[in-house]
Amino acid sequence: MIDPQRVDEVRRALGARLAAWRNARGVTQLALAQRVPVSRTTIAGVETGRQCPDRVFWQRCEAALGAGGELLTGYDDYRRLKQQLDQERADAAQRARWGEVEDRIPSPGTRGVPAVEAEGPLGYVGAVDGADGRGGLTAAVQLVGVVAAGGSGVGDEDVVTLAAVSDGRVVSLRVSRRALLELAARVVTLPAVTAVDVPRSSVVDPAIVDYFAQLRACLVRADDRLGGLTVLSTVEQQIALIAALRRQARGELRDRLVGTQARWCEFAGWLADDLGDRAAGERWLDCAGSLAQEADDQEFWAYVLARKAQRMVRTSDEDRVAALARAALLLPDTPALVRAFAAVQQAHGSVAQGDVSGFQAAIESAYSLVADASATSGDDSLGSFCTRPYLAAQEGEGWLRLQQADKAIGSFTAAVNEWPERYRRERGVYLSRTAHAYLAASEPGHAATVAAEALTVATTTGSARVRRDVAALARQLEPFRGQRDVRHLLDQLATAG
Repeated sequence: MIDPQRVDEVRRALGARLAAWRNARGVTQLALAQRVPVSRTTIAGVETGRQCPDRVFWQRCEAALGAGGELLTGYDDYRRLKQQLDQERADAAQRARWGEVEDRIPSPGTRGVPAVEAEGPLGYVGAVDGADGRGGLTAAVQLVGVVAAGGSGVGDEDVVTLAAVSDGRVVSLRVSRRALLELAARVVTLPAVTAVDVPRSSVVDPAIVDYFAQLRACLVRADDRLGGLTVLSTVEQQIALIAALRRQARGELRDRLVGTQARWCEFAGWLADDLGDRAAGERWLDCAGSLAQEADDQEFWAYVLARKAQRMVRTSDEDRVAALARAALLLPDTPALVRAFAAVQQAHGSVAQGDVSGFQAAIESAYSLVADASATSGDDSLGSFCTRPYLAAQEGEGWLRLQQADKAIGSFTAAVNEWPERYRRERGVYLSRTAHAYLAASEPGHAATVAAEALTVATTTGSARVRRDVAALARQLEPFRGQRDVRHLLDQLATAG
């Protein structure tokens, strides 16, 4: 385990090295700040170890002070250590969340929850009627959700019991917690076991709604780590299963399943968009909106309206962005984070109209709403992604489109520096946008350096969105191919295919 104090010490040592090189060259903090360029307060904060800007900052310090690569090497060492600490914290938070889930879910054997288990050779229990040969669940084997946790371990790990449907039969799956994300993402091969028949007309257990909520949260985390390509087919299978259960249910339970299906459809739309299939993304989002209205789920309908606005930014229908955002904000009792998300889209609508003051007012409103919601909203709240770093990134996008590149660089850099490491793909998105801002500021070398980091994220997560944005930047960088960093990026793109 990485000791957080060690990370702080490495950051302070790096700042001290910057101060040492600056003093050795006879350069004041103000003079170095003007060369980088940043504020003198930033230089002071770095030297005292209170902050650590991105790699471009350290490249510029290297160039200004002639440090022989020492500062860049120190930054890269710090960044690796910080990433490892962030990952360990994310894993710990996930384990804590599973502990909370255990207290709320029923044990096997209660009504509607299968109690049959048959341990396979690897400590797993599963069914692979017609397995797809790639270690995933086919349409014949569909994951339902978490049923119970605890019990004997696989090695030193606790196991989690899942429910699954195979050709109309319900079976139990026991997997280690570590394997659960991989199972959900269709990358764990399950050995065959015997399933127990359950009538298709059996009563739908109301607890199944909570199971689907937990499974969706699990798949969202799997998407963050593994990319949408590994998750989308499983999500589509679960939507079909939810629809089948919805048809059997009646009354309030049916309404809850309609709302559940709406959320899963929106998630499928998000994944499709990220993988570059905008037509499928639109179909899924339209379905989500229709289901939200059918369920009279005003909160989620407001969110869908904001998502529709988001998808129209920088399209031929951009004139609709502000109107859709306004419609979302007018709905009553909308949670603060959803209102903040809608306010961000309102800001983008103002940018499309060239309204700088309207853009600033909407962004400030979003910041205020996020601050108000921070004390009461959890990680799984609707719109929980709407954080200060997210708002900084959206502000950067606005400034970039308003042709104020320096302000855009400042906003994007603040977002990337604060972005949680576990959300790698979104960090890749905003690294790419930072690169565009550097090019707009006539700094092609720095644009290429940041874009190369974004391309690595795109390759790791399979994000077509990030790759498309980097490729668009690369085309604009062609005239600067003579610069080493630009040539390296173009070669990296050509190699990746």
